[in-house]
Amino acid sequence: MKKFLTGLFGIILTMCFAGIANACDLEGLYDNYQAVYMPSTKTWATAGMTDGRIVLTKKTTQGSGNYSEYYYGNGKLAAALKSNFEFIKNGKLIEVDNAGLKYYELKYNTKTKKFVETPLCEKELQKLFPNTKIVKISEFTNNEYTVRKPFFKDKKILLVNDTAKYFHKYTYSPSKVQQTDIKGLIKLYRMGNVKFSLYGDKENMLTIKVRHGNTCTCGIQCTCGDNCKCGKDCKCAAPKCNCSKECNCGTDYKCGKDCKCAAPKCNCAKECNCGADCKCGKDCKCKK
Repeated sequence: MKKFLTGLFGIILTMCFAGIANACDLEGLYDNYQAVYMPSTKTWATAGMTDGRIVLTKKTTQGSGNYSEYYYGNGKLAAALKSNFEFIKNGKLIEVDNAGLKYYELKYNTKTKKFVETPLCEKELQKLFPNTKIVKISEFTNNEYTVRKPFFKDKKILLVNDTAKYFHKYTYSPSKVQQTDIKGLIKLYRMGNVKFSLYGDKENMLTIKVRHGNTCTCGIQCTCGDNCKCGKDCKCAAPKCNCSKECNCGTDYKCGKDCKCAAPKCNCAKECNCGADCKCGKDCKCKK
């Protein structure tokens, strides 16, 4: 019994340390935390000693929004942000607007010597959140979206708002799907429905339906390009062919194998000058 309890305690400790390691992957910035910008490397950190470093201190505004402001050491405002949570990852300071489900990067303009917010595109978000499915609010149909999840495996998704909607004080049911300070980042751990609403408001409620199965996203998982065709197991199949753009065959092109130009269509009257009663031969040459 003693050995069993010792082993169980060891497993619990291992799980706890694993959770801490995952949490440390994102260096969260909270009230009175410092963020250090190093112009020489154009990177951010929570601490560091280098020539020309810029040290900012975070302050959270009071009120319904609780937005973030960053101040220089002399108390002067350096940046008033649209976000209410920030974190540092890969040397970048990332802003999270939890009410708007929007994401930015805080950059330093060396010419104006000011900090500016830059919206993050889908590809940049995918790099920040690997193994996470990006789900845009515009992809919901009748306020519903279906996510495929394999059995016995969790699935992470990141909600990204590309609409004019606002999600102030919205919460999830069940609540434990949100495990970080990033409201849009949730972990789906079982089949069923996840509801995202303001105090149970059914009219504007977003419902995420978690169903069994796999989905393939070529552009992200296979890197097939814009005209990719997704094959088995998310492997790239032959892309769609657009001869006029990819092969430069001209307006009368004929698209061959692998987007290579085949023999073009023949117009004797224009190309061979055979006359109205011409008979077009090989390579557009006139025949009697």
